[in-house]
Amino acid sequence: MPADLHIASPLMAGPDVLKVQQKLAGLGYAPGALDGVYGPATAGAVRAFQRDRKLAVDGVVGPETRKALQSAQVPQEAPAIARQPSALGKKALTEAVKHLGTKENPANSNKTAFGVWFGVNGVPWCNIFVSYCFALGAKYTLCAGFKGAGVYAKGCTYVPTTEAWLRATGMWKGATTPMPGDIAIYNWDGGAPDHIGIVEQYLGGGKFNAIEGNTAVGNDSNGGEVMRRLRYVSQVDGFGRVVK
Repeated sequence: MPADLHIASPLMAGPDVLKVQQKLAGLGYAPGALDGVYGPATAGAVRAFQRDRKLAVDGVVGPETRKALQSAQVPQEAPAIARQPSALGKKALTEAVKHLGTKENPANSNKTAFGVWFGVNGVPWCNIFVSYCFALGAKYTLCAGFKGAGVYAKGCTYVPTTEAWLRATGMWKGATTPMPGDIAIYNWDGGAPDHIGIVEQYLGGGKFNAIEGNTAVGNDSNGGEVMRRLRYVSQVDGFGRVVK
């Protein structure tokens, strides 16, 4: 029986690790470089897989997780003709792209022009940025009339509330193949959702590009910049598609 795979010092490595990484990548998870080394990125992808399969979330490839990986099938993507992007979302995306490279000023302050516009500055601003893009680009106010934490006149500051609003209004699409302009709700650890962005393009294989505020390589949810990020469907609670 193959040995359990887990984080160790030195890191575990070999063809068994590589096979796990390849299967995770094929399923749309993000194991990092396919190098046969069981590092933090691979353990994180295993935890996301375990979360989705209702297994014990421990980042260890033991008998149950190995069996689930072996039997897991790559999901079939929905036909493009059956799905249409949101016109409002595409307008918000166009607005988001205009702000690529925008940073907090001063650094590490959470202070931005988006916060000034919103009326709540100096706080984590990924949801404020998405609110801004929909308000300015699509003339649409996220969470308007919804009762929840972080709801203000110009949108929402709190990602769990935005997810709850999408679900309550029937605009929640789940962890499916996203469309340009969809709202991506990220969940890094299986608890409450952590971060939000706007889908730019689906790339196949469970990967997509998104435009996000307050992110950085190395600090996904509070990085201080508007960036284009490569993401995986396995990293989201799901997607919302805003319609009137």
